[in-house]
Amino acid sequence: MQRWLTAFARHSFADIAMTSLDWKQVEINYRGKSVKGRYNISDDLVTVAAWNGTKAAPLGILPAERLAKMLLRELAAESQTISDL
Repeated sequence: MQRWLTAFARHSFADIAMTSLDWKQVEINYRGKSVKGRYNISDDLVTVAAWNGTKAAPLGILPAERLAKMLLRELAAESQTISDL
């Protein structure tokens, strides 16, 4: 599964089909800036798509939206510069 997650994480936001009604918006405040993305739950896996890529994690005891916000925060932190936000 780790190999699949690593390969999946290389996709860009544009590669993710946003036609599904299951995608929900998520928003966080990161370093004073609003950061938006979308998340989906499928097969107990939460996937977040944002401007700079995707991240996925298995759904555990945390609510899906909380996990999505954590993943979005990780994506924001990985951004090369804050101006990318």
